[in-house]
Amino acid sequence: MSSELLLSQAQKDAAIEDDASDGISNYSRDTACRDFEKARYARSVCRGNFMRNFHVTLALVNCFLFTVLVLRNVMATHDRALRIQSPADEAIRYKTTYFDKYGHLGGNPFSQPPGPELDKAWHRLLAGMNIAVSNEWLDPFGAETIPLADNSGMLVQLGIYHELHCLKKLKRWNYRSHYYGNLSDADLNEEEIHVEHCLEWLRVAALCRSDTTLTTFQWEGANGSRLATEYPIPRMCVDSEQVMQWSEERAVDITQEGILEHS
Repeated sequence: MSSELLLSQAQKDAAIEDDASDGISNYSRDTACRDFEKARYARSVCRGNFMRNFHVTLALVNCFLFTVLVLRNVMATHDRALRIQSPADEAIRYKTTYFDKYGHLGGNPFSQPPGPELDKAWHRLLAGMNIAVSNEWLDPFGAETIPLADNSGMLVQLGIYHELHCLKKLKRWNYRSHYYGNLSDADLNEEEIHVEHCLEWLRVAALCRSDTTLTTFQWEGANGSRLATEYPIPRMCVDSEQVMQWSEERAVDITQEGILEHS
């Protein structure tokens, strides 16, 4: 075979190899392009899913925060409505107090039998019983009461004084032969009805406060045969002196002639 033929065959083989190489190269490029497109599409899908999930999560968080803010506002408004029921709220102070189990045995004028000392103690304790307030404290509750004749306010009474009045009534009922000895049967029956009212009122008042302070127990008596209560844990109490001073400074003497407006 001549050199020309060999050269021609070599050139053909080279051309075939070049074509094959070009084909492989083109195939690789096509595959790479497809792989790249697939990867880009996958990234696009992932990015889209991420952004969609992000926006959904953000929306849920915003809804949650909005709900919390609304509830806090509602609860705060509700708490304010519960707290701001009386102008005397400004006088509220708290202090811890130990209850004296044997406070009735001596030194306490309220535990004394009928006499000037007891009557004076009750008179002093109830000195600020009736006061006058403006209608702004009554209107939110649709409450009505008797106005003062000079239009300076509306006649009201702090709840503490009704409870103290009931305790005074019970004390007197306990010594009714002294206080009510001259009453007719009809009047005595009226007093008994009043006493039943006071007992029920004090029951409801105790449940309203629902004191959760713990009471403890000990065995007492001969051979420890009687179970007795003890009160070693202090209570958190309103400083009643502050409240009663506030009320006394605004007291209205309803026994004065013409102080109240009559319908």
